[in-house]
Amino acid sequence: MKNLLLLSLFLILSSCNNKPIKSQKEILTETTKATVLKAFNAQMAGEIEVMKSQLAEEFTFVLTGQLDISKTYSWDEFLEFAGYFGSLLIGDVGVEYKGIIVEGKTAIVFAEGRMEGIGGKYENDYAIKYTLNDDGKIIEQKEYLSDLLLAQKLYDQDLCGKKKTIE
Repeated sequence: MKNLLLLSLFLILSSCNNKPIKSQKEILTETTKATVLKAFNAQMAGEIEVMKSQLAEEFTFVLTGQLDISKTYSWDEFLEFAGYFGSLLIGDVGVEYKGIIVEGKTAIVFAEGRMEGIGGKYENDYAIKYTLNDDGKIIEQKEYLSDLLLAQKLYDQDLCGKKKTIE
């Protein structure tokens, strides 16, 4: 009886101290989130070396849309593009992190850009998809935004649509 009581007490105490074991999926999700947020925050802070430390050698940046700048960039091309983008701004880059969705080796960061461009106030919503390789490094960053707003406020292009008449 005494042994049964000690065994019961041991089992109760040991079950209170055990943390739940994380699944491989949970560990991968946490790792992906940490990598992506480190890269995103470094990019927004202008810490290029920190950002680059999270990237795979084969990294590509994709800007979606229909503009001449909407294409796939290598790392060096991305740095050149980022410099060009910065030259179209008046004042500082303002980006507010809004959230993240993570699934396996993929994450989407949601952010709001609040800046001033040569064509006026530039406020754009962003969804930035990050894909990691098997080594846990970011292999692709794909940015979704309103390219029409980008053209208006940063390129100072007037994009008024014309109404078509139906005959």
